[in-house]
Amino acid sequence: MIARRMREPRWVDYAVVCGTSLFLLLGGFLLKMGVQNLWRASASEGWPKAPAVIVSSVVSTSESHDARSRSHTTIYAADTKFRYRVGEREYTTSLRRFGQLGGSPDLSEAEVLRFRYAPDAAVTVSYDPADPSIAATEPGFDADALWLPGAGLAFAVPAIMFMVVWFGMSRANGNVLAIGMGMFAGIFAAIGVVLLAAGLTNLWRAWESPHWPQAKGVIVESAGERVVFRYEAEGRPYFSNIRRFGQVPAGNHLDADVPSLYPLNREVSVVYSPRNPNVSALEAGPARGAYWVPCAGAAFLVFGLAVFFFGIPAMTR
Repeated sequence: MIARRMREPRWVDYAVVCGTSLFLLLGGFLLKMGVQNLWRASASEGWPKAPAVIVSSVVSTSESHDARSRSHTTIYAADTKFRYRVGEREYTTSLRRFGQLGGSPDLSEAEVLRFRYAPDAAVTVSYDPADPSIAATEPGFDADALWLPGAGLAFAVPAIMFMVVWFGMSRANGNVLAIGMGMFAGIFAAIGVVLLAAGLTNLWRAWESPHWPQAKGVIVESAGERVVFRYEAEGRPYFSNIRRFGQVPAGNHLDADVPSLYPLNREVSVVYSPRNPNVSALEAGPARGAYWVPCAGAAFLVFGLAVFFFGIPAMTR
């Protein structure tokens, strides 16, 4: 009887290890690519530069369907191609920055990039001296570079957590189970920190924006909730789609205020950050709903800390 009871858990153990190993391998692969992007983003600031020309810039769409809810989401992406020459060889790249996302449900994000990178315009790329085919037009670190390593951790950490929790529960080992619960709490806390950081950044910009310098701009696109404007700061043209910092998409319905407040070709006043003119908005102050993201981050963080400081000690008594 004892031998039989020992063999059954072993088969289940093997299944758990094999299943979680698949997630670990995928997580490790994404994490490796993400760390590589982070390294390249950091190193690219010191890379040599070369003049380039924009070959094409178009907005592409893709559809994702949810069979259960019978809903679909449209993803918009700005497909840009740059041509540059290093020595006697010519290269082509579509990389704007390392870690860039493939697309967004917000069409205005893609439209901003399409206006910013108009065909036949001249730009500068930073290229890897060891491999000139690796180049980007926006060198340096960007928050988008964190998504890929974050996705790797999103696969790897829950897989490890599930494995640890399984062995802790199946062996009635409270200490091992506590380790798994600690990882569970850490996931919630990490999500909370990310949301809180993003939300507080937008709130800080919203509070500071009334004191920022202003520039003259013009509406270049206005449809529904979507508005894109052009402005000049420090002698350079910029494009943005931010009405107010912390804005949250209201949904797929049309916002009647946008076409009436910001019709096409209307001249507007834009506030922009003196430290980074790319950061700008049409209206100073926080947007309606700007507190949702930091509040959600605080809720995730508090829950994670509560599990860590109260749930785990109660479990191990």
